[in-house]
Amino acid sequence: MAKKEEPLMEGPKRLNRELALMLEDKQNLQFRNLLVEPNNIYKWTGLLMPVAPPYDKGAYKMEIDFPMDYPFKPPRIHINTRMYHLNVNERGQVCVPILEIEHWIPTTRIDQVLQVLLATINDPQPENAWQIEMAGEYQNDPVRFFKMADAWVQKYSEPRPTEEELAKFARKRKKAMTKN
Repeated sequence: MAKKEEPLMEGPKRLNRELALMLEDKQNLQFRNLLVEPNNIYKWTGLLMPVAPPYDKGAYKMEIDFPMDYPFKPPRIHINTRMYHLNVNERGQVCVPILEIEHWIPTTRIDQVLQVLLATINDPQPENAWQIEMAGEYQNDPVRFFKMADAWVQKYSEPRPTEEELAKFARKRKKAMTKN
């Protein structure tokens, strides 16, 4: 049975709906600690927890900035934790075609964007590389690439939170959100 397409909602109403869906989703274990900036539905933060080596040994802080005319323009995603990855540049910008203005479809939800982002982090895409030399290294000398990526994970990544820490964060977020 085909999935029913949701009607296109604008701005804050749409973001609140997507936020509610993401907070209800207990299956997405690769994107955690979702938090919305107080009094600003257009700015979200979270923690990426990839599952593929070497990135699975760390966690990565990220932020999502939604434009005022969302969903008609794509959000901007930045990974704020340094990462040796061919699809992430030194400023934390991520190269995934779904976020490019010419490929953006207003019915795309942020959870779908995050699925694509995580798939790209878990399985680097040389054809969409920010770092051309790194893409060449990934394809021609994968042992060297993964050794360097692993060293960056050890040096720069955030520690992965325990289930207890994640549950504590969720309780704290729920309490903060009921105040707003």
